[in-house]
Amino acid sequence: MQVNHPLGMYNNLPPEDVFIITDEMGSEMGVGYVIYQFQPHLYPDCPINLYFTMDCQPAARYMLFGALIARARQLRDCNPTVRARVYTNIAPADTMTKDFYLHAGFDCSDSEDILRLPIPPGDGRIPMSCAVVATALNTPEEQSALLCRLAQNDVTYIDQNYLNQLRALPHFMALGLYRNTELVGEVIMAGEGDSCELAAIYITPPSRRQGMGKALLHRCMAIMAAEGVTHVTARIMNRSQPQRRLVSAFHAEVTGVNMLFPGLYL
Repeated sequence: MQVNHPLGMYNNLPPEDVFIITDEMGSEMGVGYVIYQFQPHLYPDCPINLYFTMDCQPAARYMLFGALIARARQLRDCNPTVRARVYTNIAPADTMTKDFYLHAGFDCSDSEDILRLPIPPGDGRIPMSCAVVATALNTPEEQSALLCRLAQNDVTYIDQNYLNQLRALPHFMALGLYRNTELVGEVIMAGEGDSCELAAIYITPPSRRQGMGKALLHRCMAIMAAEGVTHVTARIMNRSQPQRRLVSAFHAEVTGVNMLFPGLYL
C-alpha cells in the first residue's frame, strides 16, 4: 500500500492535508484529511484544534491514521507555544471505532451533549446601557454579515443553507445585544410546535463573563415562550468551559449524547 496526496485541491483543502491510500494495483483503499482550527473563543484552554476524518477499508486504517496524525503534528508545530489537540468524531454507539481510538491512546470522554433548558420566569434583565434588537436578515448582504460575525466567534457550523432552513421554521428568532451602539453578541433560536432549539449564541471577547450571554438567551427564551414554546433544547461541547458556564446558569439537564469526539493533546 502507498500513501499519496491528490494532485490539486480536495474539497477546498490543500493537497498536503489530504491523504489517499492505494493498493499495489493503484486502487483507492481510503482517504482522509486534517483541518486546522484556531478556536480561542470556544476553547480558551486549548485554542488549536486539529480535526481529522478518515474513510477507508480496515486494512488501510493504521497507515492512514499514522499519516493523518503525523500531519497534525506538523501543523501543530507551526505554533508550538499554544496548546493543541487532535480529534475526530464518531457515533456514540460505534464501539468498534471507539475501541480503536482508545487503543491509540485517545480520550473518548469528550462529547456533544443534548440538554433541556428550563425557561426561567420573567423576560430577562438586560444590563444597563444595553438593548436587544432583532437582527436584520432581509437581504443577502445582511445574511452574509451575520454568517461572517458567527464565524469570527467560532460558530462555523451555520452556513447559508442551514440559516435558510432555520428561517423557514415556524419559530425563528435572531437577536443582537447592543451596548450603546456596539454589537456585543447575538443569539439564534428556531423550532416548531412547542419546541425550540438554541442554534447559536456568542458574546464578543471584551464583553464576556459579565452576564451578557445569560441575559440575551433569557430574553430570547421569553420571546419564544410568548409564542407558545415550552420546551427548549441546546447542544453543547462538554469540554467547552464557556458553553458549560452558560447552560449551568439555566440549570440545564443533559438528556442525551449526539456525538463522541475522541481526542489527543499534542
